[in-house]
Amino acid sequence: MRMMVAGLAMMPADAQDIEPDGPDIVVTAGKPLRVDAKLLRAAQRRFAEDRPAHAPRATLRFELWRGYSRISATDVGLALTDGAGGQLPVTIDGDGRVVFATLPAGRWFLTAPAQSQGMHLRPIVLSSGTSVEDRRLGDLRAQCRVMVAMAKADASLLAMPLIGMFDAIGGCASKRFGFYHPVEHPLASATATGAGVMRTLRLSVTSTSYEAPLSDRNLPNDARVRLAYR
Repeated sequence: MRMMVAGLAMMPADAQDIEPDGPDIVVTAGKPLRVDAKLLRAAQRRFAEDRPAHAPRATLRFELWRGYSRISATDVGLALTDGAGGQLPVTIDGDGRVVFATLPAGRWFLTAPAQSQGMHLRPIVLSSGTSVEDRRLGDLRAQCRVMVAMAKADASLLAMPLIGMFDAIGGCASKRFGFYHPVEHPLASATATGAGVMRTLRLSVTSTSYEAPLSDRNLPNDARVRLAYR
């Protein structure tokens, strides 16, 4: 059985012929992007809680994706809007990722015009001096927790027992699930190295995601996860 939680594909750890690539916070086809700010607040709270232990030099950003392609948020026309017609601009960094400082109180939504159809939003945690191809494992561990917090904020009543079971068996630190992180280009390999330990990481069937060793206690938070593309 596959569990999809906010951009993570979570499988039983012994699953074979895995195809984990799937949706994040998905916008229904044909509709423009509209993400409730309560998800963004949940992400910020969780990141602030986990940052000291897992990612002390990292920042939390958000990316726009359509399928396997990341889309720069620079020209999408993102804005925070409310039901009364209010609108606030959104800050975009030099890499086309969305940056939120203090989100306004009340019911707000991250929106974009019609060209945002089929887009989805992903949080990304990155330390200074790192990249998606060369990441700290601690950043990935923090990112997993942020994603789960967003999923909880958006979960239906029917989904809550499943998420509760996930929490009960260890959450992002559980060895009973494989945690897959999607990438934009097909992978040739993915490795994790740290404290004299090296792991070759498992790839999905399409080589568009890799299993991050979040539960591996032999790999510290400063271990590096490095990707090589085809």
